[in-house]
Amino acid sequence: MSFQPEERYWTDYLRIALPVMGLLLLIGLLWFWATALIGSPGDQPPPTQTTLAAVTEINATPPPAAPTATPLPVAPTPGLPAPTATIAAVTAADPTPLPQPTVPPTVPPAAADAAATNPCANLPPSYPVDTIVETTEVVNLREGPSTDSNIITELPAGTTVTVTGEFAEAGQCDWWPVSVPSTEQSGFVREDFLRESGTQ
Repeated sequence: MSFQPEERYWTDYLRIALPVMGLLLLIGLLWFWATALIGSPGDQPPPTQTTLAAVTEINATPPPAAPTATPLPVAPTPGLPAPTATIAAVTAADPTPLPQPTVPPTVPPAAADAAATNPCANLPPSYPVDTIVETTEVVNLREGPSTDSNIITELPAGTTVTVTGEFAEAGQCDWWPVSVPSTEQSGFVREDFLRESGTQ
């Protein structure tokens, strides 16, 4: 007895391949539907900012009003001395107005700055010719009405000099032509270093 192998036709293979292909197509179709329903991350719209509306809503409500303090009546304790009269009670009993404290006049800032920068601001405007004046401190006797002029000599404080003419305007202070009787020297001295003889 001889055994022969079983012969297979292409239809037998087709019967096996068709169910497998149908299963693959079904899986692909299900995948497509799931993707279309769920959507890809790039296709989804940006999330809405709902927290901003909530914050605005909370902040829009006004804060509750603070409770006001109500004064409580205090009953006098028996055995304690009677309260003294207050200022309001004294004022009501005696209508005489109290004296107001005097306030010293204040110097305007502009005037204070001017006095600090200009030492000759409040000095006497002029000395008549032949007025005898004296120096208030050690000062230079100069050839001209300027600190750039040459120094003739140095006059000690309290030196008596005589005004020989009208003042000369130079810088912030005026300069007076004077002569020194003791040395017979003549020159200019700045007015903030001069005062009338005998005054302090």
